[in-house]
Amino acid sequence: MSKDEIIKRLIKNSAEIITEEELRALLSSEKEINHYIGFEISGYVHLGTGLMTALVLKDLTDLGVKCTIWLADWHTWINEKLDGSKETAAAIGEGYFAEAMKASFMAVGGDPEKLEIRLASKWYAKQPMEFWEYVIKVSQNTSLSRMLRSVNIMGREAGDNIEHAKTMYPSMQVADIFFQGIEIAHAGMDQRKAHVVMRDVADKVAPGKPKPVVLHHPLLIGLQKPQTWPIPEGKEQKDVIMEMKMSKSDPRSAIWVHDNPEEIEQKIKGAFCPEKEIQYNPILNWAGHLLFWDRNEPFKIERKEEHGGNVEFDTYEDLEAAYASGEVHPMDLKATVANELIELLKPARDHFTKPEIAAKKAELDKLLTNK
Repeated sequence: MSKDEIIKRLIKNSAEIITEEELRALLSSEKEINHYIGFEISGYVHLGTGLMTALVLKDLTDLGVKCTIWLADWHTWINEKLDGSKETAAAIGEGYFAEAMKASFMAVGGDPEKLEIRLASKWYAKQPMEFWEYVIKVSQNTSLSRMLRSVNIMGREAGDNIEHAKTMYPSMQVADIFFQGIEIAHAGMDQRKAHVVMRDVADKVAPGKPKPVVLHHPLLIGLQKPQTWPIPEGKEQKDVIMEMKMSKSDPRSAIWVHDNPEEIEQKIKGAFCPEKEIQYNPILNWAGHLLFWDRNEPFKIERKEEHGGNVEFDTYEDLEAAYASGEVHPMDLKATVANELIELLKPARDHFTKPEIAAKKAELDKLLTNK
């Protein structure tokens, strides 16, 4: 594909870009562009973290962007994930998590050598005064009430009675962007509040420099039925999607990038997939965001003649319309999506069969089993 075609696809498949005009200008320039996406280290890597991120990274690296995965071990420590220690966060981050992200990138045809994986604490140690100066500058230009409203980026609610350390989380996340000299800040839509703060304070925190562009990929929704169904009338779709997003804390809602074919089939077979429902249907959601991101061949549903025979779709819009009309049955959609995900994730599964990589996963297995 040409550079313009990749940019067009990236923009079309993104959930939000702040701003599209700035991103186009940046990607069309000849300058070196620094990207980053940061993650807490909080368990197994699911498709929303692994594949959804990897698809964006593949397009960006093909455009010549320098892409960085930021292992946020201090944020993990603040948010009390894993065993609550920064040492464990760092070890699992550089171990299992880094390998899972490499595996995800390989699954979408990427070369892991094109990615830079950074452990936050090691980078802070290089220039600690510079990092903490950015934290103070961000805090000086943001109200406490806004920081409290932003704690939902860490899976907390604004009304929660939280420790002071957690109120520092958003300002540290914003500081990470300036500290690394990032031009493209990337995350899922659940990190939007921190990125809006970053854009708002950029002129004061980093005067004279262009504001980093924000690229948000869509959230994949989890496999479980929403707590309230049908969705109450008047509730905003974005709020429902946020509540339904795939969660590491609920294994039933997610597929891990290292899952075997039997596990993938079983999870998708039991997934919430109401007939003719297109808005809040995880199987359609996954098909649209993952399987149609960069599709070069028809989406083929194989079924018996008495059930209508085989049918093919060239675009996601055609598949969605057929599902909404009842032309495609939930079980047929599930079977096709399961088969395609099994094939797509084969490079990731193969990566985890290597003894040295399997050993890194075993460390996380042991930790999660003993929790």
